[in-house]
Amino acid sequence: MKELRPHLQFEDYLAIYEEAHRNDGYEIVAIEEDHKILAVMGYRILSDYVRGRHVYVDDLVSSGACRSQGLGADLLRYAEGVAKKMNCQSLRLCTGIENERGVKFYEKNGWTKRAFAFAKKVDIADS
Repeated sequence: MKELRPHLQFEDYLAIYEEAHRNDGYEIVAIEEDHKILAVMGYRILSDYVRGRHVYVDDLVSSGACRSQGLGADLLRYAEGVAKKMNCQSLRLCTGIENERGVKFYEKNGWTKRAFAFAKKVDIADS
């Protein structure tokens, strides 16, 4: 996860995980070998008016040394299994516009571009 979110400290990871797990049921799964994590995925079950009940993949990353070995695809298949088990209608994720490699990866694995995701920061200091 550190490769995907290098700006966070270990304590930040723990605090974010605990809050997201408590509030949204966020889970993390990993593929490991010889006690070394090779790939990781974070996901949660969401419901909304557009997609109904669905799996939202927040985080997906393979360590740099393990990329292009099918680990990310394995984790996406795992997410599909979760979706079926939890009676979800679909899966969803967002990736950065500049992440061309990621876009190709998701398309190769049967995902379709369906929307633009917008973001806006809120200056809480003005509150």
